[in-house]
Amino acid sequence: MELYIDDLEISYYTKNILHELGLTMVSDLAGHNYISLIQKFPLKRHYVSAIIQELNSIGYLLPPENAVTIYDVPMSQRLLHILERNYILYLSQLSLCSKEELARMRNLGERTMIELEEVCKAHGIELRSVQSIKDKLAPYHLSFNSIHYEGLYKYKIDTFDELNKLTTYDLHMICQQDYRETMKIYYILKDKGIIFQEWEDKYLFEIMPKKDAHTLDRRYRIYTVSQLCSCAEIFIDSMPSSILPSVKAVLEEYN
Repeated sequence: MELYIDDLEISYYTKNILHELGLTMVSDLAGHNYISLIQKFPLKRHYVSAIIQELNSIGYLLPPENAVTIYDVPMSQRLLHILERNYILYLSQLSLCSKEELARMRNLGERTMIELEEVCKAHGIELRSVQSIKDKLAPYHLSFNSIHYEGLYKYKIDTFDELNKLTTYDLHMICQQDYRETMKIYYILKDKGIIFQEWEDKYLFEIMPKKDAHTLDRRYRIYTVSQLCSCAEIFIDSMPSSILPSVKAVLEEYN
């Protein structure tokens, strides 16, 4: 019988984080360790770090095999504390961080940055800049800002064609969970031929007219099919008549 995350004897805090990461079944954790879970959700490093110990203790998030921890490598206490404070426990995590992100870490000055680069070089870890992504995407005139480029870096998107690897959920994370910004960039990318991958839910702007998705966001903070399907019938019937045809079409298809 399939076991739900909610059936585990873990804190509500950990359950809520796992749900926010899109994990609802215990089987969703199968094969994951700390590094692979962070790579699956590269913009939620602090969330994953907060629950690792609790999941380790019950055997559902085992330490990665043969991974080099920051405690296995000679480095200054200053650098060690900086990495700890930023939830970087394994050297391989550094490949998810651009040079720009690392440079912004508190107390990481020029000398400590040089030390970090030497540690990475000694262990075959390449530190790269987001500038190469900006340069490659510049000809397409996309509405990306510096935060978006950092997100693309974490999702290992390097070229225009690689944008096809993203789901709209990934795009929402890249947009710092700003729904309206996600919607705006979604339509820009769709107009340029990008085809998003499927995910377990859908944002309403993917399947209904833009103006109706805007209305549901502005008036009700309803963004996804699952949110809409959980609404009571009496609530649905109270919605403006202008959007009801779109809403009922979604409910008919997905309920």
